Amino acid sequence: MVLRWDRLFDLARGEGGEESRDVIRLTRKFEAGEAEPEERLDLAEHLLKGKNPKKGEGVLMELLAAPGVDWRLLEEACELLEQVGSYELALDGYRTIHEMDLRRALPVYRMGRLLEIQGRLEEAIRHHRQAIALEPDNPECYYRLGVAYTKNHQYEEAEEQYRKAIDIDPTHSKSYTNLGYILDLQGKRESALLQFRKAVQHNPKSAEAHFNLGALYGEEGDRDQAIKEFRIGLEIDTTSIEGHYNLGVALVNEGRLDDAEEEFKRILKIEHDNVNALFYLGFLYYRKGVYGKALKHLQHASRLNPGNTTILYYVGECFNKLEQPQRALEYYKKVTEINPADSKVYFSLGVIYEKQDDKRKAREYYKLAALKAHDETPGGTMVPE
Repeated sequence: MVLRWDRLFDLARGEGGEESRDVIRLTRKFEAGEAEPEERLDLAEHLLKGKNPKKGEGVLMELLAAPGVDWRLLEEACELLEQVGSYELALDGYRTIHEMDLRRALPVYRMGRLLEIQGRLEEAIRHHRQAIALEPDNPECYYRLGVAYTKNHQYEEAEEQYRKAIDIDPTHSKSYTNLGYILDLQGKRESALLQFRKAVQHNPKSAEAHFNLGALYGEEGDRDQAIKEFRIGLEIDTTSIEGHYNLGVALVNEGRLDDAEEEFKRILKIEHDNVNALFYLGFLYYRKGVYGKALKHLQHASRLNPGNTTILYYVGECFNKLEQPQRALEYYKKVTEINPADSKVYFSLGVIYEKQDDKRKAREYYKLAALKAHDETPGGTMVPE
């Protein structure tokens, strides 16, 4: 492929100092056909980071097609393509690297991982099996095959691969973590807990292992231990939305609403449209009686997830508390349209009509609430899906 570069030096415009000079120098050498493979790689990295990612991809494609380039440089080129989401180009690059030495497992392994990302799981499984055939003593290959099986809901096959990885390397923390996940899905809580503990033991710096252990402690009712594990995980990875969310929920369940509020606020600093954090903040403000503030967060959450009846119900509750019955009715009726089996919304409708001195309608909705409550299955969750 031959690139055409129009207005070549526009790529450096707006960049400052040393980096701008480097881009201009590398571009001149590339244009003249004098750039070494390492220099092409540097140029591509500059372009991908700047305002010309397509041109950066073009440089990398030329590099991957060039004869005699060291495979290590080609792997770096593929990794850059992965980083910018050019998975098909990266796949082509790894195929080229594999053809250079059919005995190496790494390019096959990376092709499998990219196919996983694209949801092409059957192809990914075939590639991971091929990687194992090339390097049967590499635990990472078994682990990755287990991940592909897990994503494909083939849990027995996944369990087998995680156990093989652990047999080869008894310190392979990620395999303990994923094996724990599989065992938890099977309802084997004690066995799952043991695997998560081993994951933490072998890699105490794994935030994921601490989060998983905390989640299982929470499911077992040991909230103090769950909170402890979530906090340890967040010391390792302060930007984990999952960690802040799980800690926030655990704190809510402990009645520590102010502490929980801080965790959900931290999520919104990382991801300002996170619907679960918006819901929980709205719910916490509702619990505290700050209905205007609650309404702001809950309506934001409802715009992001308009079909969630839990959110809609609490929006209605806020309007009810703010003495705006018509707006409350609007949201309660949305809940009944989406989920006619929700008993609590009929009770709230009864309250509204009773306040309006419409005793006939109030009695009608109270009876419906009692009937729906009788038909409901115990349990469930308040957390919006």
